[in-house]
Amino acid sequence: MIDFHTHPLLVQEVVGGDEAMIHATRDVFMIRNRLQPLDTFLLELDVCGVQRAVVMPVDATTAKGTKIWSNEQIARLCSMSDRFIGFASVDPHNPRAAEQLEHDVKTLGLRGLKLSPSLQEFRANDRAKAYPIYEAATALGIPVLVHCGMTWAPRSKSASPMDMEDVAFDFPKLNLVIAHFGWPWVHETAMLLLKYENLFADLSCLYFDAPWEFMRGIFGGRLPLTLIERSLRTKIVFGSDYPRVEIKNMVRAVKELGLSDGALEMIFNKNARYLLGEAEASYK
Repeated sequence: MIDFHTHPLLVQEVVGGDEAMIHATRDVFMIRNRLQPLDTFLLELDVCGVQRAVVMPVDATTAKGTKIWSNEQIARLCSMSDRFIGFASVDPHNPRAAEQLEHDVKTLGLRGLKLSPSLQEFRANDRAKAYPIYEAATALGIPVLVHCGMTWAPRSKSASPMDMEDVAFDFPKLNLVIAHFGWPWVHETAMLLLKYENLFADLSCLYFDAPWEFMRGIFGGRLPLTLIERSLRTKIVFGSDYPRVEIKNMVRAVKELGLSDGALEMIFNKNARYLLGEAEASYK
């Protein structure tokens, strides 16, 4: 199994006593847990049978004056364990962002891109700031995961998944992942997944209640479970949003939805491997 959405913000071996990193984690990204040894992260994966995790930074240099981990730090973490899959992030306000993305993917071995419109203060469909980055990602053949939906940063409207329609239409060869299933815009997210072959979503949506109650409220509540089972099983990847949520709790929540073993295999493994360039699409 693969967790497609984690943030390694608490790994003591990398953060150490770096006050700038601690500030970025606690005061910008709003994660105020204590630092933990790397083994804690690996145990989180072990207890629920997750073999690998995508680890992501956010470059909010212009918007917030900080990077919530740098690409180099992500690459360093990946060198500590082959269970981590490193994604890059670049600052959309930086006119050399596309050039930096190409450099970091090629030299650091990073395998995807993370963007957060609300935190980085841009719109995902901004042709001037974002489109050059998407062009570079397309040329590199990497997926782009974009934070959509509920955000702890101001101006949640900048994280609407509807902005992703322009991107999906204008970059048909670029695989795009709507993070957090775009909650609360889950109907809009489902519509986009049905409409665009290159749009996917992760399941890292949890904002209140227990994970299994929240997930059941969306899938089987607001959206019929048959929509996932019959139509979107090839378009969804598992994500926990660790360390905001414990990985084992999100794994349990998804497994208890009542999906078939075939659908769970796609969500936990095959679809992620396709996005990472390790397998053919499940529907081919």
